[in-house]
Amino acid sequence: MNKIGCFIATAVLFPSLPASAHHSFVAFDEESAITVTGTVTEFRFVNPHTYFFVDVANEAGETVNFRVEGETRNDLYRNGWRDDTLAVGEVVSVTVNPARDANRRYGRLLSLVKADGSFYDIPNEEDEAGKRNRVPAASLEGVWLPVQTFREMFAKIGPLGTERARAEQARTEEARLTPANVSCYNYALLPFQLGRAHVFEIEFVGEDLILVHGEDLEFPRQIHLDGRAHPESVPVEEMSYMGHSIGHWDGDTLVVDTRHFRPRPGGNTPYPSGTQKHLVERYRLSEDTTSIIIDWTLDDPEYLTAAVSHSFEWQHSPHIVRQPWSCDLEAAVEYLK
Repeated sequence: MNKIGCFIATAVLFPSLPASAHHSFVAFDEESAITVTGTVTEFRFVNPHTYFFVDVANEAGETVNFRVEGETRNDLYRNGWRDDTLAVGEVVSVTVNPARDANRRYGRLLSLVKADGSFYDIPNEEDEAGKRNRVPAASLEGVWLPVQTFREMFAKIGPLGTERARAEQARTEEARLTPANVSCYNYALLPFQLGRAHVFEIEFVGEDLILVHGEDLEFPRQIHLDGRAHPESVPVEEMSYMGHSIGHWDGDTLVVDTRHFRPRPGGNTPYPSGTQKHLVERYRLSEDTTSIIIDWTLDDPEYLTAAVSHSFEWQHSPHIVRQPWSCDLEAAVEYLK
């Protein structure tokens, strides 16, 4: 039997879990789960992914190192993880989605049991509590947790890539095989980021400015409501990945128009984005006021053959404390190894 440590070699059907990462989980078999038991050799409790490493014995009795990739530090922190949750030298049993490539001793964290019986799993307790205990909101202001549906967005955008978009995407994917081309960056990818299950906080700054803070955002997004128009032109080097956003109220609905996005690979995930990218969002409270419904339309004629529309839902989560943005470069490139 092929095993590493105490592998449960039976492949069990496992529900697909949120892919809340800065890269795809395509490397893992999300329909299978195995359990490995061994001794912790390293623990990195960081963003954009937590990693820890476990020494285990293979079927030949040799010690090999198994790598476990977890959710973001922020996600795991809300589920009770801390900097001292794991210590080098302690024995743990970890259940993971195994890597599709059997030669990679690598898995995606599902749950962990320590020698003292302590149990840690995902999804987050605080996140799940917000889904069970719906809290009405008085306005759009407050703390919100998106219902993760960006994969549905991918399905809509996928068929719309221009020939140029597909060619540039292929070159980018090939370049990303080299860690030197990967770095920590402010994850300001609109509208993709709006459908990621990472916490947002909307702040009204008087009547003329709204700030949208996010655990993926190094700096808050600014939405101007003072009646200004977009600049006629903006030099590319002065453009922002979040673009220039202006807004107005249509009754109780906040309408946001964003242009002047800085071009970037993957800006229209999975395709690149150009200077003609244009996003319109409409934010409104749900009928029971426990959620925000975001209806949006994206257009970028340079890279998309047609405009695409979709909706996201953010659940009111006043019980959650938004964690600050941070990114560890070593963790950002670890998945490439």
